[in-house]
Amino acid sequence: MFRLKALLYYATIAIVINGSSGSEDTGRFVCRLEDPPNQCGEFCLTALMPLIDHIAKVQEQSKTCNLDNGLSKTKLEEIEGHQKDIQTQIESQKTSLTESWKKIIADDIGNRINGLESKQLKMEGQLSAIQDSLTTIKKSLENVIWEKIISQGFKRIGSRYLYIENNDSRNWSSASRTCKQMGGNLASILNREDFDAIVSQLNDGESYLVGITDVAEKGVFISVSSGKEAPFLKWKPGEPIYYHDDQRCVTIHDGAMWVDGCSSSHKFICEAGYII
Repeated sequence: MFRLKALLYYATIAIVINGSSGSEDTGRFVCRLEDPPNQCGEFCLTALMPLIDHIAKVQEQSKTCNLDNGLSKTKLEEIEGHQKDIQTQIESQKTSLTESWKKIIADDIGNRINGLESKQLKMEGQLSAIQDSLTTIKKSLENVIWEKIISQGFKRIGSRYLYIENNDSRNWSSASRTCKQMGGNLASILNREDFDAIVSQLNDGESYLVGITDVAEKGVFISVSSGKEAPFLKWKPGEPIYYHDDQRCVTIHDGAMWVDGCSSSHKFICEAGYII
């Protein structure tokens, strides 16, 4: 707008200068500026009309541009408002989806926990039934074992059920097989109390084979029923004494132990293979 005003100003000055030096030799009216306000009105208007029209056109275009700018600004504000609405909707949908997923996950976990608890209760019921069955089987097995033990001649001596063979004499290997056929092993001695209880049932002057040997390593006496070192030994004075290599099997004789020949025949003592 400032440029238009400056252009109009300079154009007026130029016309005034030309008018003050002009003449009528061209056949066109020239305003000699002796009295510019009264003399140059029509001339100036005629000379300036194209410029005025141009200025008016520029002003009209400026208005249109301003109007367009105004419309663009309004449209931009409308678009920005629409974008804000969309953003708000997105945030709302995001929040809604998050809450939905939280609920879905929580429900899924809850359902799984309930399912696991149900399975656990079912398994506990099955385990209880199995335990009841095992208890019943155990009692039945104990009855069978008890009947077998009694029928084989085992009796309670000390803390266990033992069979003492007072009639038949066998070497260590044969005695061991006989005890196994009866459902047990050659007897081991657990402690002093059991030893004293066994000795009280033995005949004087007889040797009785028990399940203790040092066949694997001389001087290391192992209980055959456990595979471990014998928990209790009561030796005769000076024992163990080795007169020959076959002396690796322990016998009880007159209230104490000594090493005897494994191939020699003796009475023997069996222990039940099950504790009742």
